Amino acid sequence: MLTRINRYGATNEDFGEIARINHEHSQRNPYSQFKDVYTLDQIMGSAMIHEPLTKLQCCPTSDGGAAAVLVSQDFLDARPHLKERAVLIAGQCMATDAPSLFSKSAIDLMGFEMSKYAAETAMKEAKVTPADVKVCELHDCFSANEMITIDALGLCPPGKAHEMVRAGDITYGGKMVINPSGGLISKGHPLGASGIAQCAELVWHLRGWANNRLIKDTSVALQHNLGLGGAVVVTVYKRADGKVATPVDDKTIGEKNRLGYNPAVEAKGFTEKQARSTLSKTKSSAWALGETEKKVESRF
Repeated sequence: MLTRINRYGATNEDFGEIARINHEHSQRNPYSQFKDVYTLDQIMGSAMIHEPLTKLQCCPTSDGGAAAVLVSQDFLDARPHLKERAVLIAGQCMATDAPSLFSKSAIDLMGFEMSKYAAETAMKEAKVTPADVKVCELHDCFSANEMITIDALGLCPPGKAHEMVRAGDITYGGKMVINPSGGLISKGHPLGASGIAQCAELVWHLRGWANNRLIKDTSVALQHNLGLGGAVVVTVYKRADGKVATPVDDKTIGEKNRLGYNPAVEAKGFTEKQARSTLSKTKSSAWALGETEKKVESRF
C-alpha cells in the first residue's frame, strides 16, 4: 500500500473506499458472510490490523463450498434447450510468479506481473479488451490487493486505479462493477471455494439471473483468482449464445431449474427429492453420501 501511495498518489481513504463499496455490494448477495453496510468513516475507524489496513478492509476467516458443471460443445449442441443459460469459458490463463517477485516492490510481491500476463493472455484468447468488461470478480483478500489488481488487469491506465475508485467507476453507475458479490472482503474467503464462488456469481450475471444486482447488457465477465507465492488464474466468460444478459424473472428461473426459486437472489437450499433428481442413475453411492443430504437440508 505504501508503494501505491508513494508512487502514484493514492491515499488511505482510497483503500477504505474499496472496502466500503464491497460491503455495500454484499447486502444483495444471499450467500455473503456479512451484509453490513458501513460509511467510509466507519471503515477507516475500525481496528488497525497492519498500518494502514483496518479490520474492515481485510477478508474474514470463512467456510463455504461451491461447484461448477463443465460440459463439452458436443454435449451442449445435443441439448439446445440449455444454451440460453450456458456460459462459455472464452479465454483462460494460469500463470505463476515472475522474477519481479524479488524486486523488493510490494506491488510485485502481490503478483502484479503474473496477473497482468494472465489477463492479457486470457483476453487475447477471448478476443476482448478491458473496455468490453462490465462486471468483474477479483481477488480482494485486502483492499490493497484490489487496488493493485485493477491496475494489473488493465481495467485502468497504469497507476490510475485510485482515480478509478474516486470516480465511482468500480460500482453501479460507473465504468464497471467490480465484486458485485461483495468480494472476499464481505462475501467471505473460503479459500478453495472462493474461485468457483466467483465463477457462480459471474454465471448468474451472464444468465440474467442476478436480478437484484444485474449490470445491464453484460456480454463479457472477467474473473481473477490468485494464491500468493504463487499462481493466478484469469478467466473470461461469455454467453454461449452470443447474446447479452437480460433479466429473467424469478418465477421462470424457478420453473426451469426445478428448485422453485432463483438461487442467485435467494438462499433456500433444496429438498432430498430435489437432490436425488440430480444424482447419476448408475454411479451414485448411498454409502458415500452418508448423512450429507440431511446435514445440508438442516442448514436451511
